[in-house]
Amino acid sequence: MYGKKLTQAATVALCLVSLSALAAQDFSALSTAELTQLKLNEMSEEDRDAFRTEIKKRSVNMSATEKEEVRNQMRGQNKSQGGGQGMQGKGGMGRGQ
Repeated sequence: MYGKKLTQAATVALCLVSLSALAAQDFSALSTAELTQLKLNEMSEEDRDAFRTEIKKRSVNMSATEKEEVRNQMRGQNKSQGGGQGMQGKGGMGRGQ
């Protein structure tokens, strides 16, 4: 009897975890600065889509200067994600340019 209830509880827990993994993340609670620090290459496709939707929604209310700052932050984040290991063997050449 106890084993059956434990199995049912485990099944329900597994289903809940699976459903939460399928749902896209809600980025609305994060600040714009926090959003720009997220690593897109570590997100699922659904989360990347939700991220892009949230950024577009926020950009409507941003000034041109704010939009440019967000773009620059995103570019900086992308460079650190993609170029980090590639720059190790080059001794950091070209960073000051």
